[in-house]
Amino acid sequence: MAIAGSVQGQELNPVIVVSNRVNEQLSDALPSVTVIQKSDIEKFRYADLYELLSGQPGMQLTRSGGAGNQTSVFMRGANSSQTLVLVDGIAFASQGAIGAISPLEAIPLAQVERVEILRGNASAAYGPGAAGGVIQIFTQSPSVSTEGVDVKADIGSMNSRSLQTSIRKNVGDGQLSLTVSDDRSEGMSTMTPARYAGVQGVNINPDLNGFDSQSLNLGWRQNLSADTNLALSYLTTSTLASYDNPYANSSTERWATKSTMELAGLQLSHYFTGTWKSSLTFGQSISKLSTLTNDVLNADYGTTNSRQQETKWDNVVEMANDAQLTFGYGKQLAELDAGRTSYDYNVSPPTPIDVRVNKSVQQERIFGGLNQHTGKLSWRVNLSHEALPGSQSGDTYLLGAGYALNENYKVTWTRSTAIQSPTVGQLYDFAYGGNESLKPEHSSSTEVGLQFRDDNSFWRLVAFEVQYQDMIAASSNPVADPFWASQYVTQLENLSNAQNKGLEFAYARKWAGWGVQLAYTAQTPENLSSSRPIQNRANRFGSFTVSHFLNERTSLNAKVLATSEQWTSMIGSFSASALVPGYAILNVSADHKIRPDLKLNFSVLNALDASYYHLDGYNNPGRTYFMGLKYAYR
Repeated sequence: MAIAGSVQGQELNPVIVVSNRVNEQLSDALPSVTVIQKSDIEKFRYADLYELLSGQPGMQLTRSGGAGNQTSVFMRGANSSQTLVLVDGIAFASQGAIGAISPLEAIPLAQVERVEILRGNASAAYGPGAAGGVIQIFTQSPSVSTEGVDVKADIGSMNSRSLQTSIRKNVGDGQLSLTVSDDRSEGMSTMTPARYAGVQGVNINPDLNGFDSQSLNLGWRQNLSADTNLALSYLTTSTLASYDNPYANSSTERWATKSTMELAGLQLSHYFTGTWKSSLTFGQSISKLSTLTNDVLNADYGTTNSRQQETKWDNVVEMANDAQLTFGYGKQLAELDAGRTSYDYNVSPPTPIDVRVNKSVQQERIFGGLNQHTGKLSWRVNLSHEALPGSQSGDTYLLGAGYALNENYKVTWTRSTAIQSPTVGQLYDFAYGGNESLKPEHSSSTEVGLQFRDDNSFWRLVAFEVQYQDMIAASSNPVADPFWASQYVTQLENLSNAQNKGLEFAYARKWAGWGVQLAYTAQTPENLSSSRPIQNRANRFGSFTVSHFLNERTSLNAKVLATSEQWTSMIGSFSASALVPGYAILNVSADHKIRPDLKLNFSVLNALDASYYHLDGYNNPGRTYFMGLKYAYR
């Protein structure tokens, strides 16, 4: 199947891997998938992944303040911990007691080449952790076809400035890529003191909350023979982000999060035959997080270090009759090393206690799949068996079928299940409710889609229904550990259920010098275990982007992001909820190629200077201006 045409590098039907762990075109994917390409990333001067991913079908995000602050993603109503984030195929998530949340704010946008988003259960293809879906982030990788040097510099509002340098070079039978970046901003005040004036126990510092972040990404690909190649990837980032802690001791305290992330991967691939490719991969991700108060480590919050190691053996066999067989084995070790100061409140005054959790868990999986195209019919089946911590196990599946009504229209159907094992912290961090008897979370999903494709347009309408069972939440029962039980700590239990039903629509079209993209979601997420409104899920949201190419050198872009009202947690209360109004914001930008190797970009984000919230009390940037210059030597 030929790839559909493009507008200034925007492919309407690109090749993807996130759907089935193998190369296939977007139009062949049976589950619902979105691709964010390099041209999308470069249209606007976004500060981070939160701004890039906002408005995608089925996906909502929250950020506790400006760029650099904690970012959470909610896919089809799932919790943030139920979305698997992969960076160049390496799983990246915290192992703390709040769940396996992937700190997206730690991944600099300067390193991102492409993003693929798979909505719905994906455990059968990717293992535990993909109950809500998968966000696969690809950084710059070695490529024979793009040898050269790129240098990009930006300046803008809030005294923001960034510098990025990328190098790709062929060395004999190998290819090297290197990207370094530096991003800094004075930021804005994360919260507004007036919003909670007079609320007891809430103290907000009205100072500017900035951030600075440095990153390095190294990739190497070596052709060992005609049938064998070796690939190495390494990414490290260091970020210091200031924020407002509403529960500070005073309104003059300065709070900041210091984080370090490292991801390393090594993959050996070999063709045993012309149709059988086998890959052995070792990957490791490390996340280190500490909290500073007035530039000093805050012992009460302490440090949280998470590490994941994964070994995978993947096989793809091209079979007769346009069929493809996949199978393999995976083993993962997850470790949590966390330390902080707590207090014994049974004595007066409370006595400080050093608390440390240093535990690890292991899980294994075997998986297989088969997909085939036969005339107008396409189908796939994926099966996986998971051996989980605590001698528990589970099986997941993904079944899918598609039927081409004609050369343009196709209907699709998928049914899938997913499993989510507890994190190390949820099992063993008794000070935060750890419970060694926790069971895995489960979900099941069904979706039906109608797709249209021709040379100039691509759209897909999907109806989905998803059920979440045995979700981990705080109970009223004391933890098993006698000391922490005496401190009135209650344990985590599998006591929450939820569901979501909805429609997702994604549309892209090009004609003459115009390009249009539309994303819209209507959903009804429900909390089945409580009367409290489900948090951070709007019923309607979406985005509309239009690009106009005046000529080969100049383009104009505009994007509208909109969402309906949603419930969020209220600061100053652990049980109350606040209804945050809906909003719409407009981003505009212009690009101009001064010469073939030099490009100028000008962006205005939130051009109408709208005041809006997605978390109660947390500010978002007003109108901001950015100007960037990119030099590309080939």
